[in-house]
Amino acid sequence: MQEKLKTDLADVLKPIEEFLRRVDVEIEEKMKTGVPIIDNSGGHLFKRGGKKIRASLIILCSGLKGELPEDVVEIAAAAEIIHAATLIHDDIIDNSEFRRGDVTVSNKWGSKVAVLVGDYLYTRALEVAVSNNRLDLFPIMVEATKNMVKGELYQIEYSKVDVVNKEHYFTIIELKTARFLAACAKLGGVKSGYSVEEAEALFNFGMNLGYAFQIIDDTLDVMDNGQITGKDTGNDFINGKITLPLLHLLENTEGERKMFLIESLREPDEGKWQEVQEMVIASGAVEYCIDISRRYLRDGLGYLSIFPESIYKNVIIDLSRFLLERKY
Repeated sequence: MQEKLKTDLADVLKPIEEFLRRVDVEIEEKMKTGVPIIDNSGGHLFKRGGKKIRASLIILCSGLKGELPEDVVEIAAAAEIIHAATLIHDDIIDNSEFRRGDVTVSNKWGSKVAVLVGDYLYTRALEVAVSNNRLDLFPIMVEATKNMVKGELYQIEYSKVDVVNKEHYFTIIELKTARFLAACAKLGGVKSGYSVEEAEALFNFGMNLGYAFQIIDDTLDVMDNGQITGKDTGNDFINGKITLPLLHLLENTEGERKMFLIESLREPDEGKWQEVQEMVIASGAVEYCIDISRRYLRDGLGYLSIFPESIYKNVIIDLSRFLLERKY
């Protein structure tokens, strides 16, 4: 593993920046319909960019045994379109007002339009996945999309403090995050004609990376904003999402403090967040979650050992470390 941690995502992904620029162009082209309400609402989320982690994984994994295939851009764009669809639908469910520093699609155009444009993005992306007669890619993307929808429904079923536990939490992040990142890694390998063993190794790498990524994302939400993230915290708590840091706190709190925590999670509001946040940090939940993420990342990177050393393998390692140690 390389010694120096790059702290800027653009720096990490510089070796594939031209491909990512082409992904942006491809998305813009794929989203054009000539119908203003579709073009404006469907393209809204892409105006602020985003990390493009999923597209990057597809591109990088496709180059682990040689040159990057030129047509990998199309499937990378499709993955980002699917991701955008999930975010649009998530924002409806969570009644979110902002996403990527701008108003959400549901906030600007209403829930009816947001539901329909999210559906349109799903179907457009899946259409792209089969447009070049690569039917081996289609079932991978369909399965990943199906799992994300299942994960959202599973989260609704097991989102309340009286029923949720760590097993539920890990199932939710597996379905909503880990399996899609796994699919993206595998898509890159399949696109380049890797063996079944190599494609499965990439899937397992992506699964572990997905767990680590989501646990860190949930942990950033409870960290002290001045110390670590530089942005507002507690959004998951306020939106009623019980994540791993809060579950760990629940397991390690007793008496009146536990009753306060349970009642706060049943009826969350911004006024309770500061005290809950102090409890989370004091409990050691942040360190606990970071340690689990490190273990997932270590196990995930182990699956890459079957691939030769290359610039793209090094970028994957740098990207994985960035996702673990990032501050946003």
